[in-house]
Amino acid sequence: MKRSIFLLLVIISCFSVNAQEYRWKIGLEYFFDNTEYGKSSFLDSETMNGIWLEPMGSIVWNDRHSINAGVTLLKIPGMGEVIDKVDVTMYYQYKTPKILFRAGSFPRSEVLENYNNFFFKDSVNNFTPLMQGVFWQIGDDRNFLNAWFDMTGYATPTNREHFFVGLSGKISKGLFFADFQSYMFHYSITRPAIPGDGVSENLQLQATAGLEYEKEEGFKGLVAAGTLVGYERDRRFDSELYKPVGFVARCDAEIWGIGTKNTLYVGDPRMRLADTFGGDLYWGTQFLQAKSYVENEWYIRLIESDFVNARFNLNLHFTEGNVLFQQMLTVSASIDNFSKKNSKRVRYPWMKVFE
Repeated sequence: MKRSIFLLLVIISCFSVNAQEYRWKIGLEYFFDNTEYGKSSFLDSETMNGIWLEPMGSIVWNDRHSINAGVTLLKIPGMGEVIDKVDVTMYYQYKTPKILFRAGSFPRSEVLENYNNFFFKDSVNNFTPLMQGVFWQIGDDRNFLNAWFDMTGYATPTNREHFFVGLSGKISKGLFFADFQSYMFHYSITRPAIPGDGVSENLQLQATAGLEYEKEEGFKGLVAAGTLVGYERDRRFDSELYKPVGFVARCDAEIWGIGTKNTLYVGDPRMRLADTFGGDLYWGTQFLQAKSYVENEWYIRLIESDFVNARFNLNLHFTEGNVLFQQMLTVSASIDNFSKKNSKRVRYPWMKVFE
């Protein structure tokens, strides 16, 4: 034990000598997510509400390398516990204008923002915000390719092993673009194995192409179409193999901080093994179990600055011949010395009420 402590102190001392910069950050994330899904066969109504506190420190050297560590504390209002969940943010990062590499435990939203709720549903984003593994990307916002691995479950006598392997990318030229997002979720067995259990997989690939226009603080728009294909398998049974294919269309627009995002799926029902595995195998929205689904999202950016961002959403879900409603409010605030602030904020007429 003493030897381990001595070694840790030596490592910390080495970083202290060679480090060029120490950085810190304290962030707070609040979410309120109310769903009215009483008419749905796939989901129940619920209200998700939580506050994340995220203090973090970093040691940076050579302007490219950094070791980042902190904690993420979740408080769910109305619960009896002081803190309802504690997790650890801890990762190495290598970053240049064209390369980003991370290894460890880090926020999913910072690296997989291009994945929609077909892949990660709202409850996953709200309550499981960290991915634990490796992320690598080359390119910039308009032209990139990334690969990632996320270990979501370790095999024990009572828990199964499961993990994601993903790949996504985008290529743009002028107004034209093509992109794709994909992952394979591997749901394995306990260790030692429980008789009767088996290995399952859930693979998804969305590929679209279209037009995209963006003007800073002006109109932003996107129109695209493509396909969503899948592979769902329970290895215990030869008959439990499904390869759903469907059509996907996307149409987004925003001006003056008011926007809409629209996604259409028409095709084979998905999540065919949901009765057996439920959310253990499927991490995307359950509405994909229908032959058609439209998500119509409307939002307004209430606050947009270096330190605070607030956004309100009203989402409509068209499925099974019904219209379902969802209201969301998200607020994020942070102070840090990671980068110089330009003290600019985007100003829209309604933001005067916050001044």
